[in-house]
Amino acid sequence: MTIYVKNADGGGLEVVAGQLRLKAMLEVQGKAWVFNTSTREQLEVHEVGGSLVALTSDAAAAVQAMAASAISNAAKH
Repeated sequence: MTIYVKNADGGGLEVVAGQLRLKAMLEVQGKAWVFNTSTREQLEVHEVGGSLVALTSDAAAAVQAMAASAISNAAKH
């Protein structure tokens, strides 16, 4: 089941369908994929410090690469 969001006034996102699924996915997996009906793109959503953060696929990949690099560097020391 897809979670749908749309662009909201003020620059944020508004959940159109799947609010309970979004909460459950964030609690279980720490992230959720949503579909933005305004831009027609898939976004990866995370909860960071009590706020929800939505990343494009490219941004999510960049964050993962940076995290992997930080973990690798920490393991070497």
